[in-house]
Amino acid sequence: MADRSSVWDPARLRHRRFARIADLVARLAHEPDWPAIAVLDAQLRPELAQVGMRLVEAPKTRPQLRPDGTIDPATLYEVQIVERGEIPTRPRNAHDLLNALVWAAFPRAKLALSRALADVQRERAAGRAKLPPTRSRAHDRLALIDEGALVCVTGTATASTWIFGHAIYEHAYAGELAVRGIAIDLAVPEIDALAPLAARAAVDHALATAELARVVRAGPGIAVD
Repeated sequence: MADRSSVWDPARLRHRRFARIADLVARLAHEPDWPAIAVLDAQLRPELAQVGMRLVEAPKTRPQLRPDGTIDPATLYEVQIVERGEIPTRPRNAHDLLNALVWAAFPRAKLALSRALADVQRERAAGRAKLPPTRSRAHDRLALIDEGALVCVTGTATASTWIFGHAIYEHAYAGELAVRGIAIDLAVPEIDALAPLAARAAVDHALATAELARVVRAGPGIAVD
């Protein structure tokens, strides 16, 4: 039986968990099969260009060694993003396609997070032939935000929740809805008075400029409603 996440079915992207990125999803709705990476990049170009990014087709990124036998940090995934402006993206891959959609929805926040992860990865690789087998607590926290963050926003009169972690979207695409996310609490004044795209841009800016250590909620995470 095929893995549900490996089958192209754009109808699944109409689930209510994709509502806040429905405008981006709509650009892919008529694709008969998984969109090629060049097509995906072209469809998301207006948003990616805001932060100087583009999607490039690539296999799973693996560290390469320098002539002296140590890791070349420029070959690490997050370092490639921040130094080249390229997001390595695997074709026919739900995880990477949904990551691309999150990049388009929250380009500034994704870039800020990638810069933080790139700094961590450079430090892990420095002078080594292999990356350490374990990650630091800070690295784990950044990775959890990237994969599974729920942004809990308070405005002037209402509260709202925004899915940021692309793994949450991937689970939803596969029909796996009983998942938890790491909560980030943000105050975005007057957000309830903004149109949907302006509200998303406001959340993007607030998350990109937030001090993550202060806004990430402690504890085991919260259920995704």
